[in-house]
Formats: sequence, C-alpha cells, structure tokens
Amino acid sequence: MSAAAKKRSGTSGRKPPAYVTFTQQLKPEFWPGWDVAVILSGDVRAIGKEILRRYEAAGGDCQGLWIIKHDKDVLADGCPKEDHVHVVLQQSAGRRAEGKLQCDAMDRGFGFGDKSVVKGPPRGGRIENAQAYLIHAKDPDKHQYGVEEVVTLRGKDYAEIAAEHRDAWARRAVIGRKAAIPMKEWNELGDTLVQKVLDGEVDEVDILRDKTLMDIYTRNETKVNLALKNRAKREMLFEVEKLRAGVFQKTIIWAMGASDQGKSYLVESIAAELAARLGWSVFRATAKNGPDDYNGESVFMMNEPSSRVMEWADFLQLLDPRQAGPISARYTNKRDAAPRLILIAVAVDPVEFGFFIPGKRSTGDSLDQVVRRITLMIKAQKIDGEPHYSVSRVGEVEPYKRTIWLPGPGRNGNVNRETVWLGYDKAETDAELTHAEALDMVLDAVAVRSPDAGLVTSAQRRLDDSIAALAARGIVLSEPPVLVEGGAA
Repeated sequence: MSAAAKKRSGTSGRKPPAYVTFTQQLKPEFWPGWDVAVILSGDVRAIGKEILRRYEAAGGDCQGLWIIKHDKDVLADGCPKEDHVHVVLQQSAGRRAEGKLQCDAMDRGFGFGDKSVVKGPPRGGRIENAQAYLIHAKDPDKHQYGVEEVVTLRGKDYAEIAAEHRDAWARRAVIGRKAAIPMKEWNELGDTLVQKVLDGEVDEVDILRDKTLMDIYTRNETKVNLALKNRAKREMLFEVEKLRAGVFQKTIIWAMGASDQGKSYLVESIAAELAARLGWSVFRATAKNGPDDYNGESVFMMNEPSSRVMEWADFLQLLDPRQAGPISARYTNKRDAAPRLILIAVAVDPVEFGFFIPGKRSTGDSLDQVVRRITLMIKAQKIDGEPHYSVSRVGEVEPYKRTIWLPGPGRNGNVNRETVWLGYDKAETDAELTHAEALDMVLDAVAVRSPDAGLVTSAQRRLDDSIAALAARGIVLSEPPVLVEGGAA
C-alpha cells in the first residue's frame, strides 16, 4: 500500500470533520425539496428532526445536534437580518472515518447544493466555540439569545453545556467587547457622573466598585476628580461651621500598648462600626506626612504613626476638640479640618510621643497641651490571650514630674534625659474591659460629643431593649423612663 493510500480517510481523500456548522435563512428557496410549511413556520425542532433524518439516511452517525433560530440579529446599519437558523452537528466519536460524512455529502443530503455546510477548524477549533455562537455568548455586542432557545436533538443538553462553559465564555465576552461608544457619549456620561458626585449620590468607593462607573471615570478622570475634591471641600466647610457653632466636639481617642495587644484591633473596630451605623468615611493617615491626602473624612485614623506624622502646631490644631484650623501638607495645605473622631493607635503614651514631634521647643511647649485634648486614653493588654482594655477619662490632676529618656549619651557621660511637669493625666479609669465593653465606651463618647449624628448610646439601647421586653409581656409604661447618668429613672 502506498503512502498516499494510507492517508485516505474518506471518499474525497480528506479526513472528515469532527463537527460541522451551517446557517440557512428561513426561506423556502434555500430549502429545496423540504416541506414549505415547516420552513415558513420556523419550527426549529421540526427542522432539526428533518436534518437528523436526512443526515442518517446519507450514512452519517450523529452524536450531537443543536439548532436555534435567530430572529433578532441586525446588520451593521441597524437594519434587521432575515430570520435564519444556526446548526451545530457533531459526527461520530473517535478518529475513524466510519459514520462521518464530508461537507459536500451533507450539502447534497440536505438539498442545499454546495458549500453551505462548513467544517469545524482542524486544530484549536473546539466545538464549544461553535456552541457558544448559537446564543452569541462570546459576542456581547450582538443580541444575547437565551439558553432555553437552543433545541437539543442529540447529545448533551445545551443547558448543561452552557453551564459548564459559563465562566470561560464570560471571560471571552469581556475581551471581545467592542469600544463602540464614541468619545462624545463618554463625555456626556462623564458629565452625568460629575453631577451625581456633586449631588452626593456617588463617591469614590462606588466608582471603584462598579465596572460601568469605572469605565466612565477612566475617560473623564480629571473632571470627576475635580468634582470629588470640590464636594469634599463643601462638606468640610459645613462640618467646620457646625464645629464652630458648638453643634459637636471632636472625639480624640489615644490607644496605646505593646505590639499585638489589641490597640489596632480596637481602633479599626471603632472605625468600622461608625462607618456601618452612620456612614462615616474613614481616612487612614500615613506614618509620615499624615494629612497629605486628607479630604474631609469624618474619621481621622493614625495607626502606628511616627512622631514626624506632622508638625507640633498642626498636631495641636488637629486635636483641638472645639477648633478647626488649617493643617500643613507637602503639596497643598489643608483648609480648616474638622473630623468628628480622631483615632491614634501607637505604642507609647501621648507625653512621650508628643515630646519628639517636630517643632516642639523642648520644655517651652507644655505637653499638657496634647494630653488635655484627649477624650479617652486606652491601654491595651492581653489577658489569657484575649485583648482587654483600661479606658481612662483625661482630666486635671495634681502637678507631677515625668522623665523623658532621650536617645544617645548626655553631657559629661551622664544619662540623657529631661524632666517635665504636667497637670493633666488619667482621671478616672475602667480597668480590664473586654473588646465589646471598650468599643461601647468609645461609641458612647462619640454619641455625647456628636449629638447631631444620631448615634444611640449603649445605655439608651439597654433602656429601649427593656421597654421592648416589657411591651412583649403586655406591660406598657404610662410614662417612659428618663435616662440619667448611671441608669434610668
């Protein structure tokens, strides 16, 4: 047997395709010898059954046949296409030629004439690609047909095939998406997004989370950023006016403790709780040059800052509970800042931290200026592996001395240190509180100092729960109890 003879797999000398596809308009002239009524009706199941009958009559062995009618396709100019059917036909399994027909044999068997049936690509042309096209799964710019519109005459049900390849088809659809929107429309969408930003309906997080908004933002970044910046200025101005009018006071929390004792855990929990309850935005300062990116967020957090986070005067300005003032930044100084809550988590106490802040002129600037601004001073320490907290209210105390140890040797070989006098420190302390108890104490302080925010204190929540429990038992109080410090009366 010659080498040429060994390669012959079918009657034409070419290997028959594993699968074929064809498309045919639903007009009788394209289906010679077929029942005209069936073609005009567009009954894809009936058409598919006749395709299968003719294929098997010609000697084919079909292991898969899927058919769908496309009646919503449009041309490039927007005009509707003629109704047509798409067919995917999978021939017998295996590499042998038995049970497989050449395309021209199928054309003759179906009565199509010539070159209507197209073989699948020999390499890399998986049948899944042809199956995906039945519903335009990888062509997002074309009409998306439903999985249920595909009729399965032989082989695995199309719904199962689509479920198996859903993720792969979806990824290909993203890649295949055409940039069909002209720049003029992107600009118009950008103007709409700018207005939504200015109206407070969309913020930066919303944009980053939403794919469509991100597409619009990418093409209109400059003007959207300007809108975000100006809205932040406006909101910051309102907060400054409220602070100066005495509507609220800043709450300053200083959490300290050694590494892995729970101070960062607590301040992050506080921020998350206020974001969830009140929608407060959170700003996380960098270790150095902390205020650079501050944009008017309600919560100003400094987690493990260095003493060079900002200058002494700016630090005092930021921590002042009743005042709002400008803060220096590397590129653009911040206008009057009035965050509702300032969270500081650092290993050392405010006396030692404040002593090393740039711009402090040794003992000439009393460290009391930092300490007295703090609302609650919290010490974190793990007990039996669980974080516990000592929460102290800061107040005026009997004057006391504090020694600050300085790096490097002192004069004449002496220890390098400096002594300062202080008049503010921890006044009242609740010790060994759990994480939940410490969190409640901080939230209560915020509720008292920002009464307009609508945050309910833990005491009020307990009172409300008690009233609700009584009501559930059929007990209705003639007058609601009045909440006073330490309980209800």
